[in-house]
Parts: sequence; structure tokens; C-alpha cells
Amino acid sequence: MRAAQMKERPDFPLMRQTDVQQIYHMQMPRWLFSDRRYSDMSLEAKVAYTFLLNRFQLSRRNGWVNEWGEVFVIFPRKELAAELRVCEQRVTAAFRTLVERKLIWEKRCGRGDANQIYLASVSPVDDPDYASAPFLPEDNSRSSRTAGSEVLAPLPPTGPSQEPRQPRPQDHGSSGFRTAESEVPEPQDSGPSYTDLREPDRSHMEVSPPFPRACAVRLADEEAELTGILEACELECFEPEVARVFENAIERLFYSESFRIGKAVLPQRRVRSRLHLLDGMILRTAEGKLHANLERDVKNSTAYTMAVLFNCIAESESDLLVDPYLNSLRAPPEGR
Repeated sequence: MRAAQMKERPDFPLMRQTDVQQIYHMQMPRWLFSDRRYSDMSLEAKVAYTFLLNRFQLSRRNGWVNEWGEVFVIFPRKELAAELRVCEQRVTAAFRTLVERKLIWEKRCGRGDANQIYLASVSPVDDPDYASAPFLPEDNSRSSRTAGSEVLAPLPPTGPSQEPRQPRPQDHGSSGFRTAESEVPEPQDSGPSYTDLREPDRSHMEVSPPFPRACAVRLADEEAELTGILEACELECFEPEVARVFENAIERLFYSESFRIGKAVLPQRRVRSRLHLLDGMILRTAEGKLHANLERDVKNSTAYTMAVLFNCIAESESDLLVDPYLNSLRAPPEGR
């Protein structure tokens, strides 16, 4: 379809053919709209599920997997509400909908730990009456494709034997983005014009290798180690919001591959060894220093909290050497 002539221009810049590829994007599953079991959910529930699905990919790469190879997601409601720019009650309602529709299952961990969220393995059942422009058969796709829409495989003929397991956008080498002016080169006559979506997408199989039992044991050991560190911190003695801030900072320090202090970069094993020195008194000191900030404009509060915590661990030992009262109790060195 040719663009209409524009005699007037808006007073803001418009996206060009190359600009769309620079945008960080999330893919919302089409079956949230085409499957009658989920199509009547609120848009907030669908968007919340999309954010969880995006976090699923990150959790899979990080190895957050149980003994059955099932990936769990950590996404507190308060954190998701902040990303969606809505109140926490609306996110809670969205989660309730996802649980009722059996799209997610939450494992409560207790002791102030965040819930572990598992996503259901969905086999979509498309409504035959549902149609959207980017998914029409090839005969109509050129005239109805809109700017910014993804070029996906046309739907195969309807019927039980042709139901896709999970629709995926075709990867044509440009991150799945297409505009009205960017046409995909037509292939030569090489068989059907659609891809049998019942077959697994081989291009994605390398990111989900078999999960060996040794890795599961290592992850279980790490979880036990982190739990021990958090228990020593006595987080239950702090205000709930303060405890969550400290827990998040400690968890990030624990799983960081390295941590920079000034010009020094400490490896993960050294960071974890320092975290074992944490206790409630050190956290009280860190809390006081955080509350004492009256002038500095902190842009990354989590990173700032991590740095304050780590510095307080080091100062807890050095303070003993310079404490005047303790030094007065020490006998003077011989020869002086």
C-alpha cells in the first residue's frame, strides 16, 4: 500500500523505517486475544502476563529452575506496579485473574521471601472467528499490514490437525519489526506459504538445554546459603519496607558475578564471603546512613544501598581498631 501524500506535517517527529528497530519491546502472545479462555481478561491482566513472560526468559538464562526443570519467576507485585505505573491493588487484581485462569501458579516461600511464580504451559485454541490484520492469509496481508506490525506466518487451514502449539513470529533477520514500506522478499515456489507451527522453533532450542542434576544441586546449595545470610540479618526486626529493600540489595550482591568498590572489582566468591559477616547491627548502621542522606540525589537507590551495605561490612571490622575506648583498654606495646 502506498503512503498518501502529506501536505501538512505534525509538530513532532515521526518514526522512520529504521527507528523502530531501536526500541526495546516485549512480545504479547496473540492467544491472549484469540483464545476464548483468556480473551475476556482485562488488558491489565494481559499486560501483567506479558511482563511475567518477559521475566521468564531472564529467569531461564539465570538458571532459576526447580528439580523438575520448571522455571520460576520472581516479580513482586509492588515492583510490577512500579513498572506499569499503576497502584499495587490493580496488579493484585491482575494476578488474581491470572491465577483463576490457571495461567500462573505461585509458591509461597515464607520468612519474608518473595513468592516464586510459575507460568503455565499453554496450548492455545484459536477462535476461528478471530482475525487480526497481521495474521490474515497472504492474499490479504499486503493490503492490510499496518506500520510497526510484525510479519508472522499466515495461519494454516483450520481444523484439529492444524492447530499451532504456540504461535511465534517468523524471524527474518530484523528483530521481527516491519513497517508499511518494508516488504519481506517473496520466496520462490518452495512449498506451502505457511510454517507448520506444531514443530518446535529450532532457532530457540539452544537457550533451553537439558538441566543437569548437578546444576539443580548447586542452585539448591546457593539458595540455602542465601537463606542463611538473610536469617542472620534478622530482617523481621525492621520495618517491612526497609526489610524488603535490604533483602533485595543482599540478593543482588549474592548473585552478582562481581562487585565494584572504587577502583577494585571483587569476584563473586569474595562478595559472598563478606555477606556472611552481615548481622542485624550492621544493617542498623546501614539504615542510619541511608536515612542520613539529605543532600545527594540518588538516581539508582538499589545500587546505592548495595554500596552502603558493603562498606558497612568493612567498617564494622575497621571501627574496632580505631575505637578509642577499646584502644584505652589495650596494654601499650612493649618497648614504648
